[in-house]
Amino acid sequence: MLLELSLALTQLKDLPVAKFPATSAAAPQALVVERSGGVLAEDVFFSRLAAADIVYVGEKHDSAPQHRVQLEALRGLHERKPRLAVGLEMVSVDMQGSLDDYSARRISDAQFAGFWAKAWGFDFKLYEPILSYARENGLPLVALNAPRSIVSQTARGGLSSLTPEQRSLIPPEIRPIQDADYLRYVKQTLNGHGQLTPEREARMLEAMQVWNETMGRSAAEAAEKHGALFVIAGSGHMLFRSGIAESAPRYGAGAQAVVLPYPQDDESLPMEELLRRLRDPQAGDLRLADYFWLVPGG
Repeated sequence: MLLELSLALTQLKDLPVAKFPATSAAAPQALVVERSGGVLAEDVFFSRLAAADIVYVGEKHDSAPQHRVQLEALRGLHERKPRLAVGLEMVSVDMQGSLDDYSARRISDAQFAGFWAKAWGFDFKLYEPILSYARENGLPLVALNAPRSIVSQTARGGLSSLTPEQRSLIPPEIRPIQDADYLRYVKQTLNGHGQLTPEREARMLEAMQVWNETMGRSAAEAAEKHGALFVIAGSGHMLFRSGIAESAPRYGAGAQAVVLPYPQDDESLPMEELLRRLRDPQAGDLRLADYFWLVPGG
């Protein structure tokens, strides 16, 4: 979907996540584990989220169960924090007008679905309940991402290949990934389709940071403007509290919270097994986020 980045970053954007029973469309019950491994009561979890300026909830883009987790997390947070906006990885900053038109009902749902198909590509119906909830409750929708042409150009030729006009649409400084665990994860993913040359890997890392830094700046600005921000993005943009969450504080973001659905694959497992796996120190999954929304199956 992002031209030359599409293959290399697919696994970053589509980190495997929890699988709901295929026959169930019911909202998932919230059972949340914090970074220490302890289980949180639902009210405690949402109270903690309400204390953050930016809340990130990850996703696998084509996973309907994961989007239901996001919707329930949004509802729970909104009940406790009415002044809230919803930030979207799926839309680039130059397309904010289309989100405004949707929110104001200046375009039909069918027209917006057509826009979504071109801007993002993943099934609009997966996102529609979230977007509709935001619209019905007056929550602003905020475009976070860099224009795809800029990300693609960076992947091809590096930051130095961008025109002044292109550079004006992204942060003036694109910093390298700082977190060692996240950097290792990104490199492993980028090389998953075959070992890249050092030069190609460097350009792809720059492209990833154009993505993350732009979303981080957009998220920080939106949180300041609207009071708080609920960010919907691929899990690969927030693992280890890095990615967007590493960039946003550079632009003034305050407290942040990262939530991931769990498990990280498509297995359908009983709750006891999910807890055992998540708490396994050898797996190290508890390092990936602040909170894990467990979804049992089977």
